[in-house]
Amino acid sequence: MHDCFISYSHKDSKIAIAVQSILEQNGIRCWIDFRDATPGIDYAGSIVRAIKSSSVFVLILSQSSSASVHVLNEVNSAVNSDAVILPFKVDKSELNDSMEYYLGRTHWMDALTPPLEEHILKLVDTIRSYNNQPAPVQQSKPIIQEQNKGCRMLKYQDLLRLGYTASSIALQLVENDYINCNGIGLENEGTAQQWEEYLQNNSETFQYLVNEQNKIIGDWSIVALNEETFNSAKAGELLEADIDIDKTEMICFPGIYHGYVLTFSILPEYRNMKNYHILIESFLAQLEEYAENGIFFSDWCMNVFSRDVESLIKQLGFRYITDNKVFGKIYYCDFLPLPELPIYQKHKELVERYRNAEI
Repeated sequence: MHDCFISYSHKDSKIAIAVQSILEQNGIRCWIDFRDATPGIDYAGSIVRAIKSSSVFVLILSQSSSASVHVLNEVNSAVNSDAVILPFKVDKSELNDSMEYYLGRTHWMDALTPPLEEHILKLVDTIRSYNNQPAPVQQSKPIIQEQNKGCRMLKYQDLLRLGYTASSIALQLVENDYINCNGIGLENEGTAQQWEEYLQNNSETFQYLVNEQNKIIGDWSIVALNEETFNSAKAGELLEADIDIDKTEMICFPGIYHGYVLTFSILPEYRNMKNYHILIESFLAQLEEYAENGIFFSDWCMNVFSRDVESLIKQLGFRYITDNKVFGKIYYCDFLPLPELPIYQKHKELVERYRNAEI
């Protein structure tokens, strides 16, 4: 049982994440698809069950959500379930005919003027009134931003020692991706449940940038794809939600692999030269460790969703080759021979080992 179901267009994912985060900081249990939906053929069924079991249906109302067939289906299910529908209007667009049919007489909350946080806190009070839920005795104002200092890279085992679990790590990574990549959907992102297994079984291929409070505020992650899947990725045909154990290879034995970069990401408030340097240096250090053990990558591919990452990977030698069939731009990099770029030349051992691997 959840206190509310959050319905939104993935073009409004940053707003939806902000709503979910602040509601849950204030004790309201939310259902949101990227975290809670059941992947695969039961995806639609899990949404219907969640709507029926949630006390309140919160709709992030915008031009994008009004045009979304998926959102309209969710609204229809909410109406059929006699759910309390709370439209949270985030732009000045008019309701289209389909939304007018369902919401024409429904009062909505306007969230058009900044700061957004104040409107979400009013939403908190409204949901509590419908759920007969009292406010906490000591309610502190949600913390939206934290100081940008003391950031460092940690590995999977480090996070476990800090009290994280594979599940909580996967959830944080997916939430970060939705904040970083406006417009990303479940097809390109996958679910937290999907990536939890990879975190446990391929711990070296994920590393995490954390702040002083040990919150994950950035990460890089990779997988090795079999040749057929890698060629599909290069052609823009691969969706990350489709990546499973049959399409990947364990990066543990000496050999040459096809690398696929899942992400290089940092939350917006932490993006600066120092933090990007920390992120990339840890990635190159891992490549160096792989090379020491006879593990090399012939080439790399990545589906890029944001301009900052696009600029970053160009410095690593990646070049644009095509668009992804759903969302994103496909970048590719030949890695044997190692690109002759300044970023690699500082890692002399890496350069030397790749030079010998070519022979």
